[in-house]
Amino acid sequence: MFRSRFRPSPALIVACVALLVAMTGTGVAAVTQLVPRNSVGTAQLKSNAVISAKVKNGSLLRADFKAGQIPAGPAGPAGPAGPAGPAGPKGDKGDPGTSATALWAVVTGAGSFARSSGTNSVAKLAGEDGRYEVVFNRDVTGCAYVATIGKSAANATTPGEIAVAPRQGNANAAFVHTYDSTGASVASDFYLAVFCPTS
Repeated sequence: MFRSRFRPSPALIVACVALLVAMTGTGVAAVTQLVPRNSVGTAQLKSNAVISAKVKNGSLLRADFKAGQIPAGPAGPAGPAGPAGPAGPKGDKGDPGTSATALWAVVTGAGSFARSSGTNSVAKLAGEDGRYEVVFNRDVTGCAYVATIGKSAANATTPGEIAVAPRQGNANAAFVHTYDSTGASVASDFYLAVFCPTS
């Protein structure tokens, strides 16, 4: 039985070779397009090339941002109180000061005691409104005097001025002069306190 042998025509052979060459070239091109590992750096990136869609969520850290770019979060709850520190050294004892005996009197404008302590007498000097002598039961020449205008009755006040000094000629007495708010002599209730050293 006679069998005919298939022989490709020259045109078919040329077509096959051309196809093979074309396919090989595409493969080489594909290989050459691959980027080698660790070959891309800042210089290879275009401006604005990295966008949010290209960054993996949660992959960036606070250190990747400039100061002030990330707003501060809300303040957390207060922590527990720390332990108490050691006690400081004891301070020096203060000066107790000098003790004093307090003598006092509340005097009416008419020249009488409303109440008093450590006093002997009070007198309105005759013919001189606003001038008084308060006599205590001890020598008060070395003491301190404090006087103020004030009514002897509760919830009553009177504007005015007052002056106090040791009484000339009597070591146990104080001289008090009361004035109205204009500076004119006028009879007025007043408070007088005298503080004397105990030694």
